[in-house]
Amino acid sequence: MSPRRGFALAQLDLRSFDRSCAARCHVQKPDRYRLIEALPADVQRITRGAGVSYVDASFGEDCVVQDIGAFDRLIEFDAEQGLLTVEAGASVGDVTRFALGHGWLLPVVPGHPRASIGGCIAADVHGKNPARDGTFRRHVEAIELFDPVAGWLALDADDEAGRFDACFAGFGIPGLIGSATLRLVRAPAAYAMRSLHVASLVEAGEVLQAHAGAPVLYGWHDARPGHFGRGVVRYGLEAKEAERLGGRSPVDLPKAIAPWPLCAWNRLGIAAMNGWIQHRYAHAGPRHVAVEAALFPLNEARAYYAGFGTAGFVEAQWLVPHARYADFIEALHSAVSRLRPRISLIASKLFDGDPQGLSFDGRGIALAIQMPQPRERRQAAFIEALTTLALEHQARPNLIKDSSLDAASARRGIADFEAAREQLRRFDPGNLQRSGLTARLGL
Repeated sequence: MSPRRGFALAQLDLRSFDRSCAARCHVQKPDRYRLIEALPADVQRITRGAGVSYVDASFGEDCVVQDIGAFDRLIEFDAEQGLLTVEAGASVGDVTRFALGHGWLLPVVPGHPRASIGGCIAADVHGKNPARDGTFRRHVEAIELFDPVAGWLALDADDEAGRFDACFAGFGIPGLIGSATLRLVRAPAAYAMRSLHVASLVEAGEVLQAHAGAPVLYGWHDARPGHFGRGVVRYGLEAKEAERLGGRSPVDLPKAIAPWPLCAWNRLGIAAMNGWIQHRYAHAGPRHVAVEAALFPLNEARAYYAGFGTAGFVEAQWLVPHARYADFIEALHSAVSRLRPRISLIASKLFDGDPQGLSFDGRGIALAIQMPQPRERRQAAFIEALTTLALEHQARPNLIKDSSLDAASARRGIADFEAAREQLRRFDPGNLQRSGLTARLGL
């Protein structure tokens, strides 16, 4: 692909956050809207925000990657209504800090504070308690989008409603998101965080449901045979008054983390880490935590991600219906005991929504299972077995998390996959929006 007049391209090596996907890419880094418009309408492209997706959602071979990182301004704020309009390259961390400074809060944010607002829309991300707050789509009022053929379009639930809906978990197919108007909520002074220790993942599911109304709610769990499911469920309630919070807020997790030369998450390393989690949260609480710190616990996880080493990791995240959850956990425990994979951590969350399109939503318990060195024979065998088990128990996959997922498994896991795909392609009949993710899943 050769550069054309009106825009400049660089050749860069891009990699997913989990290090499982990489490509040599043609990258455009516009800093003016006219440069976005200058890309010829017949050129295949995909939008890239922060590039912190676990999968290759924002890059691919044989297309132009439009990096919108320069478009990160906060454009307009209505302090009475809590409406904030931002450019799509703005990070959720910056948006959160601005909102908190004015007494407001964006209630749904992903774990990585550098994720872009455009990326949050394209993935329809969830936050710290999706059962309470839903996914990102619930908190977006309007979108401005660029279509290579039609130009700039203003979308909301009334005007261009079909395309507006398609932007959420549309993975960039409906077009380049230029800006969005966000619907904020009033912020608490802090969160009073508590920790409940659980002996199993089944017990964790019960605890999550019992605290469904908490604004912060998630679990971390050991997956080793003999310790399987043991862990802690963390939940946070709004504090009416902020106590004196000591210490400094951690800096935002980097977009890319240099891996250690060797993988730290061998069996000894995994045992040590799970022991540390048990020790750190040995006291039930409550402990007052700053809102930003509660929303972005991954800011303290730089060493954890570096410890996966150069071979990276895979996170398989599946939403299991309540009626199938106990049976799934029993089958998963059996597979772990039989195949003995190395699982660094399992995270649990509660969902209580209606799945729309390709979004990761529904009613049940979601488990995010992180596995180092996914191409090793034993690890790959377990990942394949996990996918089979999840599909047998009618679980729904998170397409934006799992770089090991293929098109056939995605279609089996999402009942209306083909209808959602056809709906997306209505807005891109020329297949101009293309990434490694859309190619791998046949979107």
